Amino acid sequence: MAKKIDDGKSQIILIMAVVIIAVFMLFGMFNKNGKDIKNSENTKSAKISKSATKNPKIKKSKEKKEVIPKISDGYQVLKVSDGDTINIQKVENGKFVGEMLKIRMYGMDAPEKSQDYGPESRQALEKLVAGKTLSIEVKNKDRYGRTVAVIYVNGKNINEEMVKTGNAWWYQEYAKNDTQFEEYQQNAKQKKLGLFSRKGYIEPWIYRRNKKENVKQTKTKRR
Repeated sequence: MAKKIDDGKSQIILIMAVVIIAVFMLFGMFNKNGKDIKNSENTKSAKISKSATKNPKIKKSKEKKEVIPKISDGYQVLKVSDGDTINIQKVENGKFVGEMLKIRMYGMDAPEKSQDYGPESRQALEKLVAGKTLSIEVKNKDRYGRTVAVIYVNGKNINEEMVKTGNAWWYQEYAKNDTQFEEYQQNAKQKKLGLFSRKGYIEPWIYRRNKKENVKQTKTKRR
């Protein structure tokens, strides 16, 4: 009887040992497979990352930024120098604030003060802007440090208005793409408006160039 009990215990111990060994073997296989899968995933990830770095076709998308004209409101005129140049300053609560801006009006060129029709051009601009609230659309700055801009009064483009009425020329050299000015100028010529109502008119840029040449010749003669 004792022998049978011992044999039974031995069988149980043997079975338990087999089960334990089987469990360890299964655990080892699972652990190995897990490592293999993880290593495989890491390898794939590294390959994809490397491929993305080398591939020149993968680029970040660039958003197109819309260029919005810089328009400022609430200015008044301090001085009208001539038909294309004015001094302005911002007004808030009835008081002048900020710095004074010297504006060279964009896209147009008016007769000089010393030139024929110069005073009339200045007066025409003064009537359009004096005592009015102005908005300015800044383009850039010229070589003299003046702010080049378009002037608006109640939404009306004053630069265009000066050319429309024959009180200024289309400044083609600095506004080549704004051919609307050319149309306004041609119409003013046909209708003989403003400076085009007189004979012998000359473009301001030619007048300035001739004036400089005359000054040079005078200086040369004095030497």
